[in-house]
Amino acid sequence: MSEKMEIDLVAISLLLWRHRLWVLLVTVVVTAAAAYYAFTTPPTYRAEVVTTEVREQPMGGAAAIANQLSGLVNLSNLGLGGDRNERDAEAVLESRRLISEFITRNNLLPQLSPGSNKPRTLWRAVQQFQKNVLSIRQDPRRGITSLSVEWTDPATAARWANGLVALANELVRMHAMEEAQRNIAYLSTQAERTNDVDLRRVIFNLIENETKTLMMANGRPEYAFRTVDPAVPPEIRSAPHRTMLLATGLAVGLLLGGMLVLAWDWVRRQRLRLRGIAS
Repeated sequence: MSEKMEIDLVAISLLLWRHRLWVLLVTVVVTAAAAYYAFTTPPTYRAEVVTTEVREQPMGGAAAIANQLSGLVNLSNLGLGGDRNERDAEAVLESRRLISEFITRNNLLPQLSPGSNKPRTLWRAVQQFQKNVLSIRQDPRRGITSLSVEWTDPATAARWANGLVALANELVRMHAMEEAQRNIAYLSTQAERTNDVDLRRVIFNLIENETKTLMMANGRPEYAFRTVDPAVPPEIRSAPHRTMLLATGLAVGLLLGGMLVLAWDWVRRQRLRLRGIAS
């Protein structure tokens, strides 16, 4: 068995050597195609900003008492609690709303569809941005979130990465302020409708907590995400990897050339066998 395999390997090696020019030609063509792609594709640069999520202090006993009194006054629809804005922050970075708002504010549709007379729709621009431009990586163990932007201009990539985090903070902050204002208005109405002293005290405690939330949102730009390491314009491109592309093209060319020679030889031998049977 091993002797037959050795003979086959020798025969294959001799066959490939006899047709080495064809193998070389295929290798040169494939490597040239890989080189053309590597040196004509515009380089892209990756800018990354590292953030941590801002944790709010829990509301404490007021929220627990409010849950106990929810049967007397409908407080369940207020969304009270320290994890309210944390839940918002967890989803806002990956939301279509954030990217859509960012593209609209910065008028990025022409940049996302270069060389096209017809501008890309906002829906398709968001799809492209999520798939090819934006990358979000979370590390729950360390409690950090890394947001990366890949673009052909390093300064633009860094500006977009920092701008996305700033816009995410703004959206979460505005939502928290609007919700706090609605809650204060609702609680004030409920306080006017009840004569129960204990219930009024709890409601006023809740109003106080919502007022604190409103004041904190007004005075803290980094409301949901605190920037640990802002993005800076990178000096080294992230793609294309020219050396890897050339090495891959060379390997694929050699493999493809050898497979074509073996396939041609197998077809030739089958034809000879059929001719022998026919004769």
